[in-house]
Amino acid sequence: MKTIGICTRNKSPGLRRMLDALSEVIGVRFEERAFGDSAGIDAWILQEPDTTYLRNIAQCDRHCYIVLRGDQLVQCGKSATVEFSTHHALPVVISGKRIQTDEAIKVDALPKWLGNATQIAFKGSSPIWAIQEGVGRNHDFVALPIPELDEGESLFQYFCGDQFLRMLPLLLFLHGLTDEQCWEPPPLQACFMFDDPNLHWGTYGHINFEEIIQDAQQNNYHVSFATIPLDSWFTHIPTAALFKEHTDRVSLLIHGNDHIDKELSRACSDMECESVLRQALWRIGELERQTGVEISKVMAPPHGACSERFLEKMGQVGFEAACISRGSLQHHNQQADWIGTIGMKPSDIISGLPVFPRFRMSQNCKNSILVAALLHQPIIPVGHQHDIAEGLQLLADLSGYINSLGSVHWHDMKGVSRSNFSQRFDGKILRVRMFTKRIEICIPEGIRQVFVENMWPEGTECESLAWQVLGQKMEWSHLRPDETIPALSGQKIEIALLPPPSLCKIDVKYLKKRQLWPMVRRQLTEARDRVSPFLK
Repeated sequence: MKTIGICTRNKSPGLRRMLDALSEVIGVRFEERAFGDSAGIDAWILQEPDTTYLRNIAQCDRHCYIVLRGDQLVQCGKSATVEFSTHHALPVVISGKRIQTDEAIKVDALPKWLGNATQIAFKGSSPIWAIQEGVGRNHDFVALPIPELDEGESLFQYFCGDQFLRMLPLLLFLHGLTDEQCWEPPPLQACFMFDDPNLHWGTYGHINFEEIIQDAQQNNYHVSFATIPLDSWFTHIPTAALFKEHTDRVSLLIHGNDHIDKELSRACSDMECESVLRQALWRIGELERQTGVEISKVMAPPHGACSERFLEKMGQVGFEAACISRGSLQHHNQQADWIGTIGMKPSDIISGLPVFPRFRMSQNCKNSILVAALLHQPIIPVGHQHDIAEGLQLLADLSGYINSLGSVHWHDMKGVSRSNFSQRFDGKILRVRMFTKRIEICIPEGIRQVFVENMWPEGTECESLAWQVLGQKMEWSHLRPDETIPALSGQKIEIALLPPPSLCKIDVKYLKKRQLWPMVRRQLTEARDRVSPFLK
């Protein structure tokens, strides 16, 4: 673990909380030191250094992150626009980009005496982040103070669509010190999501499935509809046929069970909790058998309301993952010890279940798209049928922006979940780190073995992994912690924490009885959604 020396005039409680959170997320150690006492120090963070320190920085052979004082900076106007260079220190997704953020309005520029530094980010024509490059070390100079974390706040509140500018240089600096740079992160993935639609007809409110498929083909995107298991009582066969024919453009995932208030966040017994989740899976299984449409075993809780207990039970009964906004997770699990650092990794493993963040779909969500890409998370903008009341231009605009970030893999939620791993080539061995409980790997040319480095994601109790070659009729093979998987180029191998979701059996005795109120409520809300285009 890398040790970062902290040199600051005033290490406030808020700064201490921020550094503790970063330590947990990134896996580095922060240690308060006098600058120059470099024994065991891998890099330095210097906050508001005086003139003496600034003279000594040039001779420092360690990486340094220097936050200049306000009186050392130069005023550069009230613009909310920041432009990034194409320097190799920047990730591809933000290289050369121009962003709009109110966070930039009060930011001043770096002083002109940093003329020998490479400018990384600008406000107008004035640099706000620059790097002095040297042999074996870089010194980052920033005009952006490190945010302080108030009691009860979460780290993601300072790295989200509304504000991320102050955290970005620091996160990239810290990540550059770890061995993560040796690993190829999960691919850039995306999926639009709409809550509530079902297969009762070829339209759902302002959503026309055939029109969306045509637009998705033209603009290269995928839409996954979070469907309510209670709605599985009826299917419009031509609509199901559309979904079967165009699996590359449209898909379904699971949206609660009855879709009632606090369905997955209320206090209840373990048996009641399991009953709700098992019934959801059973209903979805029946829908799959009737239509032949595969539905991702990923849960999007109604209204984002989901407790840790329900997340734990989801993993036990056969769900592969959940998809919940970071704010909703925080709101419904305020006392959980993981809230402070939630949403800062490719996925979060909460009580054994991978959870992917999603965010509101709008013309103003481009910064949220960037944040997800920077964190190597799948990009999942979510909306409802009324969000496209004016047509599909919103999806065209957002997909165009997402596709401009690089080579994007548009998947259904099953594909998103099973592609969420990092990899590193070690001769003929492909080393893998899993961020979900089940992954699928296409074996590259020249690889003969696969080795899984982290066999148990945090919070998951598991004795071993299982693996199989997809497309071959073979049983799951158990894998010991020190064992490699034999592989051939071109094979597709599936690796899963035991028991694989497909092996989880649903006992009918656990299913709760149908209740009248959820059915009446759902019929009313569906009727409201379906007539909304005519009312408009």
